Amino acid sequence: MTYSSAIDLVRGIKARLAARGLDVDAFFRQAGLEESECMADDALTLSDKLSHLWETATQASGDPLLGIKAALPQPLDRSGLMGHIMRASPDVKTAIENLVRYTPLVSPTVHSTIEQADGCTRVSLHLPGGQRRVPQQHYDFVWCLVLRTLRTAAGREDLKPVLVHYAFPQPENIQPYIDAFGCTVRFDMPGNTMQFDDADLCVPISTDNPMAADWALRMLADLAQAQRNWTLRMLARLENSPQAEHTFSKRVQGLLAGMLAQGEPLREEVAKRLMMSERTLQRRLAEEGTNFTQLVDDTRREMAYQYLKKGDLSLKKLSFQLGFSDPSAFCRACRRWFGRSPKEVQQRSAASDFSIPKTGTLGTVIPFSRTEGFEHFAQYKPN
Repeated sequence: MTYSSAIDLVRGIKARLAARGLDVDAFFRQAGLEESECMADDALTLSDKLSHLWETATQASGDPLLGIKAALPQPLDRSGLMGHIMRASPDVKTAIENLVRYTPLVSPTVHSTIEQADGCTRVSLHLPGGQRRVPQQHYDFVWCLVLRTLRTAAGREDLKPVLVHYAFPQPENIQPYIDAFGCTVRFDMPGNTMQFDDADLCVPISTDNPMAADWALRMLADLAQAQRNWTLRMLARLENSPQAEHTFSKRVQGLLAGMLAQGEPLREEVAKRLMMSERTLQRRLAEEGTNFTQLVDDTRREMAYQYLKKGDLSLKKLSFQLGFSDPSAFCRACRRWFGRSPKEVQQRSAASDFSIPKTGTLGTVIPFSRTEGFEHFAQYKPN
């Protein structure tokens, strides 16, 4: 493969941070973000380097809003692949759909999904991390860059979502976020989403050459498939390394933890997010001595213990947070997992005389925190 959208991604971030007057060359050297190395990096390594970059740049600038401020759009003819996608779309709604469809090409470190419901289009954003937690500034940058580029393409500065969710703690001042998005912004939510009213997405995007637009989409489709194949090869190489024990199962658990609040996770949807077939998903989990159903149950169990231990959610809210249809189903699961009711687990945890038993071939994996989207996991050792 002779092309990687990672180069466009790195160049775009570098140019926008440089426009803020920052010493970008030093930041990029510290993060190991050299253009010549981007093609060789797997998606998780590249994501970690970008996280390192945003951490360093934010600390140096002293501005936690750096991601919002740096997300300045360029003219579409100079916006790389994102610009091509915009120009090849007849209207804003199609542009959003195409962006999600070609996400692996626009950026190999971005996972996104789209949902249609009640006259609204909801886009979910997930930036998977490897060894580093993905900072909020990276999410700020991606969200604001997409929105501002959509406005440029449509020629409508008043284009805005109706609701934005962040899976990060609420800052002291949320007004800059309201100003940036032009709508209600909520924090401490289960995921990172942006929701539009479909009536606002009918704005046409003019293109001088419709035939060229059709050609661009065909080219993008071919390149997107090549990018997916490249990413899967790199992930497979990472998973097969001696240092990556259970890496694949942990990655699946990270996805499951972020999906449970929307209900029972579907194997088909997880496979889609991992850009593989359901059969491949089943085979890789079987190679690690587990299966999809067991992993869903393990993830629920581990998250339940952490939430019950903290005791900051009602049992009703917690049951839905874990994807159960009703609190009684959660209570039955707790008795199966721990031999106790949820309230008894809370009481014993508070008294420090109860520890979650170790089960399964993976051991017990405990998520660090809800605000990190359960992207990173650590081994829990019972007392």
